[in-house]
Amino acid sequence: MNAESLPTPSPGARRPGLRIVRSAPEQLPLDLQWEVSPGVPAQPGVPALLHVVGDPDDPTDASLPDPRRWTAQLAQAVSEVLAGSRPAAQLTRWLARDQLARISARAAARALHPSARAQRGVPRPRTVRAVRVCPIAPGIVEASAVLVGGERAQAIAVRLEATAGRWVATVVDVR
Repeated sequence: MNAESLPTPSPGARRPGLRIVRSAPEQLPLDLQWEVSPGVPAQPGVPALLHVVGDPDDPTDASLPDPRRWTAQLAQAVSEVLAGSRPAAQLTRWLARDQLARISARAAARALHPSARAQRGVPRPRTVRAVRVCPIAPGIVEASAVLVGGERAQAIAVRLEATAGRWVATVVDVR
Protein backbone atom coordinates (compact mmCIF):
# COMPACT_ATOMS: atom_id res chain seq x y z
CA MET A 1 0.00 0.00 0.00
CA ASN A 2 1.54 3.31 -0.97
CA ALA A 3 0.68 6.89 -0.01
CA GLU A 4 -1.50 7.42 -3.08
CA SER A 5 -3.81 4.49 -2.28
CA LEU A 6 -4.55 5.60 1.31
CA PRO A 7 -8.13 6.68 1.90
CA THR A 8 -8.67 10.38 2.41
CA PRO A 9 -10.02 11.28 5.84
CA SER A 10 -13.47 12.74 6.21
CA PRO A 11 -13.57 16.45 7.15
CA GLY A 12 -14.50 15.72 10.80
CA ALA A 13 -12.02 12.85 11.23
CA ARG A 14 -9.26 13.19 13.78
CA ARG A 15 -5.72 13.08 12.46
CA PRO A 16 -3.39 10.53 14.05
CA GLY A 17 -0.99 11.88 16.65
CA LEU A 18 2.08 10.53 14.88
CA ARG A 19 4.97 12.71 13.89
CA ILE A 20 8.40 12.28 12.37
CA VAL A 21 11.18 14.09 14.13
CA ARG A 22 14.37 14.42 12.20
CA SER A 23 17.73 15.31 13.66
CA ALA A 24 20.76 16.65 11.85
CA PRO A 25 22.26 13.81 9.81
CA GLU A 26 25.71 12.76 10.95
CA GLN A 27 26.09 10.13 8.28
CA LEU A 28 24.28 10.22 4.98
CA PRO A 29 22.46 7.05 3.92
CA LEU A 30 23.76 5.04 1.02
CA ASP A 31 22.01 5.83 -2.23
CA LEU A 32 20.57 2.38 -2.89
CA GLN A 33 17.39 1.84 -4.85
CA TRP A 34 15.88 -1.62 -4.49
CA GLU A 35 12.53 -3.28 -3.98
CA VAL A 36 11.42 -5.76 -1.33
CA SER A 37 9.21 -7.43 -3.92
CA PRO A 38 8.10 -6.27 -7.36
CA GLY A 39 6.33 -2.95 -6.98
CA VAL A 40 7.05 -2.60 -3.21
CA PRO A 41 9.85 -0.13 -2.49
CA ALA A 42 12.30 -0.91 0.34
CA GLN A 43 11.79 2.52 1.83
CA PRO A 44 8.09 3.35 2.06
CA GLY A 45 6.80 6.83 1.39
CA VAL A 46 5.28 9.08 4.04
CA PRO A 47 1.55 8.42 4.49
CA ALA A 48 -0.73 11.33 3.61
CA LEU A 49 -2.29 11.40 7.12
CA LEU A 50 1.07 11.69 8.88
CA HIS A 51 1.93 15.18 10.15
CA VAL A 52 5.63 15.84 9.56
CA VAL A 53 7.36 18.11 12.06
CA GLY A 54 10.11 20.28 10.61
CA ASP A 55 13.82 19.81 11.15
CA PRO A 56 14.80 22.61 13.56
CA ASP A 57 18.40 23.78 13.43
CA ASP A 58 18.54 24.78 17.11
CA PRO A 59 15.59 23.36 19.00
CA THR A 60 16.69 24.67 22.39
CA ASP A 61 15.51 28.00 23.72
CA ALA A 62 18.26 30.59 24.27
CA SER A 63 16.82 31.46 27.69
CA LEU A 64 17.41 27.89 28.94
CA PRO A 65 20.74 26.82 30.44
CA ASP A 66 23.19 24.88 28.30
CA PRO A 67 21.80 21.30 28.29
CA ARG A 68 25.30 19.75 28.30
CA ARG A 69 26.41 21.51 31.45
CA TRP A 70 23.00 21.05 33.06
CA THR A 71 23.02 17.29 32.30
CA ALA A 72 26.47 16.95 33.84
CA GLN A 73 25.34 18.67 37.04
CA LEU A 74 22.13 16.65 37.23
CA ALA A 75 23.95 13.36 36.62
CA GLN A 76 26.41 14.20 39.42
CA ALA A 77 23.54 15.05 41.79
CA VAL A 78 21.55 11.89 40.96
CA SER A 79 24.68 9.79 41.50
CA GLU A 80 25.18 11.43 44.90
CA VAL A 81 21.55 10.73 45.86
CA LEU A 82 21.96 7.07 44.91
CA ALA A 83 25.20 6.86 46.88
CA GLY A 84 23.48 8.32 49.94
CA SER A 85 25.58 11.48 50.19
CA ARG A 86 22.82 13.87 49.07
CA PRO A 87 19.14 13.97 50.09
CA ALA A 88 16.72 13.31 47.24
CA ALA A 89 14.62 16.30 48.28
CA GLN A 90 17.27 18.60 46.81
CA LEU A 91 16.23 17.45 43.34
CA THR A 92 12.53 18.22 43.79
CA ARG A 93 12.58 21.23 41.47
CA TRP A 94 14.57 19.49 38.74
CA LEU A 95 12.95 16.04 38.50
CA ALA A 96 9.41 15.03 37.63
CA ARG A 97 7.56 13.64 40.66
CA ASP A 98 7.47 10.05 39.45
CA GLN A 99 11.19 10.14 38.67
CA LEU A 100 12.01 11.66 42.05
CA ALA A 101 10.01 8.88 43.72
CA ARG A 102 11.88 6.24 41.69
CA ILE A 103 15.29 7.70 42.54
CA SER A 104 14.34 8.05 46.23
CA ALA A 105 13.10 4.45 46.42
CA ARG A 106 16.22 3.17 44.69
CA ALA A 107 18.48 5.12 47.07
CA ALA A 108 16.55 3.81 50.09
CA ALA A 109 16.78 0.23 48.84
CA ARG A 110 20.48 0.62 48.18
CA ALA A 111 21.06 1.99 51.69
CA LEU A 112 19.41 -1.13 53.17
CA HIS A 113 21.46 -3.56 51.12
CA PRO A 114 24.13 -5.44 53.12
CA SER A 115 26.90 -4.33 50.76
CA ALA A 116 26.07 -0.68 51.47
CA ARG A 117 26.30 -1.25 55.24
CA ALA A 118 29.79 -2.71 54.82
CA GLN A 119 30.97 0.38 52.93
CA ARG A 120 29.65 3.11 55.26
CA GLY A 121 32.13 5.90 55.71
CA VAL A 122 33.96 5.01 52.50
CA PRO A 123 33.68 7.98 50.16
CA ARG A 124 32.81 7.03 46.61
CA PRO A 125 33.31 10.18 44.59
CA ARG A 126 32.15 10.04 41.02
CA THR A 127 33.05 12.53 38.36
CA VAL A 128 31.33 13.12 35.06
CA ARG A 129 33.55 11.90 32.27
CA ALA A 130 31.37 12.39 29.18
CA VAL A 131 28.04 13.98 28.24
CA ARG A 132 26.11 13.51 25.00
CA VAL A 133 23.08 15.62 24.14
CA CYS A 134 20.59 14.92 21.36
CA PRO A 135 17.94 17.58 20.62
CA ILE A 136 14.63 15.88 19.86
CA ALA A 137 12.23 18.78 19.32
CA PRO A 138 11.93 22.39 20.46
CA GLY A 139 12.18 22.31 24.25
CA ILE A 140 12.99 18.58 24.45
CA VAL A 141 16.47 17.10 24.77
CA GLU A 142 17.64 13.56 25.45
CA ALA A 143 21.05 13.29 27.05
CA SER A 144 23.38 10.74 28.57
CA ALA A 145 26.32 11.01 30.93
CA VAL A 146 29.06 8.65 32.02
CA LEU A 147 30.36 8.93 35.57
CA VAL A 148 33.57 7.24 36.72
CA GLY A 149 34.94 6.60 40.18
CA GLY A 150 34.85 3.82 42.69
CA GLU A 151 34.94 0.32 41.28
CA ARG A 152 32.98 0.84 38.09
CA ALA A 153 31.55 3.37 35.67
CA GLN A 154 27.93 4.46 35.81
CA ALA A 155 25.72 5.61 32.92
CA ILE A 156 22.76 7.96 33.28
CA ALA A 157 20.23 8.71 30.54
CA VAL A 158 17.96 11.74 30.94
CA ARG A 159 15.09 13.28 28.99
CA LEU A 160 14.93 17.02 29.61
CA GLU A 161 11.86 19.09 28.85
CA ALA A 162 11.66 22.86 29.05
CA THR A 163 9.11 23.96 31.64
CA ALA A 164 8.67 27.58 32.76
CA GLY A 165 12.12 28.64 31.55
CA ARG A 166 14.02 25.74 33.15
CA TRP A 167 14.90 22.14 32.38
CA VAL A 168 12.93 19.39 34.11
CA ALA A 169 14.06 15.76 33.87
CA THR A 170 10.96 13.76 32.95
CA VAL A 171 12.84 10.46 32.58
CA VAL A 172 15.99 9.40 34.45
CA ASP A 173 17.50 5.98 33.87
CA VAL A 174 20.61 4.94 35.80
CA ARG A 175 22.64 1.87 34.85
